[in-house]
Amino acid sequence: MKITENYLDPDVSYLLGLIVARGTLYETTGDKKIIVEFPFKNLIAEGIKKQFVQEDHMHFSLFLIRERIYELTESDMEIEKTTGSARLIIRFLRNSITWRNINYLLKSKRSYCDFEIPKAIYSGDSIIKKEFVRGIADCAGFIRESNNYMGGKRRVYIEINNKNWKLPIQLCDLLQRHLTVPVQLIQWGHPNTREPEQVKKRGTTWAREHQVKIFAEAFQPIGFYVKYKNEILNEFAEADTKIAGHINVCNPNPEIRRKGKKPKHREENNSLLPAELRGKHYNTYWQICLDLGCEQCTKVDKRQMPTFEDVIEDTAEEDG
Repeated sequence: MKITENYLDPDVSYLLGLIVARGTLYETTGDKKIIVEFPFKNLIAEGIKKQFVQEDHMHFSLFLIRERIYELTESDMEIEKTTGSARLIIRFLRNSITWRNINYLLKSKRSYCDFEIPKAIYSGDSIIKKEFVRGIADCAGFIRESNNYMGGKRRVYIEINNKNWKLPIQLCDLLQRHLTVPVQLIQWGHPNTREPEQVKKRGTTWAREHQVKIFAEAFQPIGFYVKYKNEILNEFAEADTKIAGHINVCNPNPEIRRKGKKPKHREENNSLLPAELRGKHYNTYWQICLDLGCEQCTKVDKRQMPTFEDVIEDTAEEDG
């Protein structure tokens, strides 16, 4: 059977964002379900003046999200607590049109380790695109003081599973070219960017999540539906407008970027790396972006040296 159309509105778009960020689809005889995980690491989430017990406030927001999705799916839904996360379980008792539509839009893939941005999102209007990004951010976005850049402006980190090397590039493109939201950089889970000086080290501790980093001011027009995250975002964004520095769109143009040389790392040929990167050495994150298909490299005046675009890469651990 050839499917020629699919249904996509803001609610479906938001649900797709949740699934692409942290969702897994399961299907056995008589049981079809989607499990979406909402992780948090610390007990307390802190802004400038506000503090939140993450477990309590995450569950409050999940009840609201559940009500919204129930209107869409009319499925059995439950919220499950786990250590350091909450899970939303959406169970379909039959092969409903919603279940089939989601499978079609996600090309029958099953895990956030493999999901890409559905093509239908790109052809939607700005509301569709924003709802999709909000879905991703509610699951995989983190805003905290430790996410500051060199002691200054704070950032949102959108964390993407290390096995998924396509989604960071696609998300950056959607934000910058479709929603005019500048991305500062992508911190790749690659030995040259995660452990650049530990050249003799064996093992895969470098294979941590990829992080798409966006300044709080830039992300404010998108925001979160998870209420406590959005309140912290607004606190930081308001304060950061008083900190000097212009926020530019990331442009991986070699002609305008400074880069230092990093030593070769013994894990550069590890099988966990995608074929496009395996066996290659990288001195900076945007070289990885270009090899993974980034098409945002545009020619500009060589004299342009943006304050927050020509970045020193972050390698510190985050405590979110």
